[in-house]
Amino acid sequence: QKNQTVLADGHVITGAVLENNIKTVGSILANEEVEIRSEISKKISGIHFKEGTYVGRGKTLFTLDNSDLYARLRKFEIQEELLEKKLARNDQLREKGLLAQEDFDISETELAQVRADIDILLIDISKTSIRAPISGIVGLREVSRGSYVSPSIPLTTIQDVSKIKIDFSIPERYISTFKVGQKIKFKVDGRDDEFEGEVYAFEPKVENNTRSLILRAISSNPGRKLLPGTFANVTLNLENIEGAVLVPTQSVIPKLKGHDVFVLRDGKAEKVEVKIGMRTPDQVQILSGLIA
Repeated sequence: QKNQTVLADGHVITGAVLENNIKTVGSILANEEVEIRSEISKKISGIHFKEGTYVGRGKTLFTLDNSDLYARLRKFEIQEELLEKKLARNDQLREKGLLAQEDFDISETELAQVRADIDILLIDISKTSIRAPISGIVGLREVSRGSYVSPSIPLTTIQDVSKIKIDFSIPERYISTFKVGQKIKFKVDGRDDEFEGEVYAFEPKVENNTRSLILRAISSNPGRKLLPGTFANVTLNLENIEGAVLVPTQSVIPKLKGHDVFVLRDGKAEKVEVKIGMRTPDQVQILSGLIA
């Protein structure tokens, strides 16, 4: 009935400390990951690692057949030796005035060209030994001995998991309260341990679709317990808010544009429009509209 009295519970607002934590889901990445490929097209003549084992930086993983390259190298070395002798003879003839300077320069250039060809060939020969560019766990190999490989064919991967990275996102409204160096805690499925990390970088733009900012944290990985590709339940610890105005969740009434709460004034309940902030399981932060 109209003017009927309705009993309601009230909440006395006081300033409180609001733990400013953001809970989100992230993805674990290797500290460094490299896909191993050959720089040249050759047949594999040797494989020098066991899958799933640790390898140090510089360790030879694959060797390629380089017999044709060494044959060409011997040819160039013979040419180099002949041109060195020719240059020495031409130098003697030039000193005696029996050879024009132009002819001497030509023989000198011929020798330089062969030596440049040798340098290029030595580079190609070095590429037939495929080494680990980083230290880490080598993955499954995609080829066998005798396979013909080219730069387009992946051979294996190496992942440095001595540390791991965690990528996660936060809503854009938290951008002003976030800063590099803040700590995170995270858990992964299948493990009861709680791990810690530190935010060290972020994507310098807000994603258009999700209106969120992507952050990256780094964490130690003792015993290599954490594997890349795993999902992580992340808690980002922001600075706690002192003197926050908090009201029970059920007291906030959503509407088309904003939120309302009822306040007691002169013995009557009065609807007041408020601007809300963070939420906890049972409380909502009020940014404006109420006086604590």
